[in-house]
Amino acid sequence: MIDGSDTWSMALMGIEAGRKVQWLRDNKSALPSMAVLLAVTVFWVVGAVGGIDFLTEASSPMSMLVGLYVMLAGVAVSIIVATLALNDLVSRYSRPRTRR
Repeated sequence: MIDGSDTWSMALMGIEAGRKVQWLRDNKSALPSMAVLLAVTVFWVVGAVGGIDFLTEASSPMSMLVGLYVMLAGVAVSIIVATLALNDLVSRYSRPRTRR
């Protein structure tokens, strides 16, 4: 049995879900930049938590050096990609909106 308060909360949940879906439809072109920022954030969090730990068990100095160069390239690429994604989002949301 559904009383009035349950109906009200279900209606509010439907409105909130509808807003999220509408926001996703309106901002579909910004989703790749947001996904890139999320991926870069995950990359940095994994690196900070202990992603570099596998280099301590390198079998040779050359494999350690190659690992360091790969990580250096990953850091450089992540900084460049994050800068481009932030630039895209800032330019996308800082310009004045026009009414349709």
